[in-house]
Amino acid sequence: MAASSRYRAAIIGAGRIGSGFDAPDSPHVLTHAHAIATHSRADLAAIVDTDHVRGVEEARKWGTTFFPDIDDMFTTMKPDIIVIATPDDTHAKLLQQVVGKNPRLIICEKPVATSEGEAHMLRELNIGVPILVNFRRRFDTIAQRVAREIQDGVHGTVISASGIYDRGIFHNGSHMLDLARMLFGEMKSATPHFSLDDLPDGLPSVSGVATFERCPEFFLMHGDGRHYSLFELDICMEKKRIRFFDEGMRIEISKVVNDPLFAGFKTLGEGLVGQTSLKQAMPALIAHAVAVLDGTEMPRSSLDNALKTHDACAAFAGNLK
Repeated sequence: MAASSRYRAAIIGAGRIGSGFDAPDSPHVLTHAHAIATHSRADLAAIVDTDHVRGVEEARKWGTTFFPDIDDMFTTMKPDIIVIATPDDTHAKLLQQVVGKNPRLIICEKPVATSEGEAHMLRELNIGVPILVNFRRRFDTIAQRVAREIQDGVHGTVISASGIYDRGIFHNGSHMLDLARMLFGEMKSATPHFSLDDLPDGLPSVSGVATFERCPEFFLMHGDGRHYSLFELDICMEKKRIRFFDEGMRIEISKVVNDPLFAGFKTLGEGLVGQTSLKQAMPALIAHAVAVLDGTEMPRSSLDNALKTHDACAAFAGNLK
């Protein structure tokens, strides 16, 4: 496809991440609707939602057409991009339905599956179009850089890492384990210890210990999303400590230095704090989708990758006694 082509997109799900978190004049791009609306070569052609009142309101806000039913929308138009931004337990079924409509590309919110049955169905599905799964850190250039540095051993080997998240092992836990896979390679083992039901609908949050190809000890911990949101990752390496905090919006890097007080010992120097590019992850996702359709980039967060993250989540959830 020529790099000058325009692509029409339809969003299934007019909730928070689909279109509700922001508006056309918001200073930050937080939704699929806003990311599509601000891309120079994408047009928001439709919003689909079973909640008629909400769907009409969101479609009006974003200046597009509302459809109460997916089949009605496909009868009227054939979008190039379909975005699935519905509740977690609907993703697998909608992927199966939308693949049969033959769009040119599908973007799906995480997780792609919440059970082994759904994951098996997706593995057996005859998929002829690219599927991009919105694991946001894969579209954060700072997280990408850290992943390359760890893989190349720039800061020495990883000693240990710890991550804390909330609101379900398959919900926000999938973000944490996908980021861990991105940084440390595939998970080799998982031993769960505790769980907490802090997600109104869905499986609980699980904590425990895991090993990865490039991380011999990964401590997965959960907070309690009923009180406040929490997402942090702390990585201890031979030469540096890197910490993602503030929901992953900021990063702190501390170098190993000579201890200024105790001769012969090493300690961590003062941490340098900077911004990640996580706030730009949603526009980066849509820009990547356009590049995939142009044929200039390969899918960065594919269905196959998302199913491997599902397996990592399932290892914690399934092993819990």
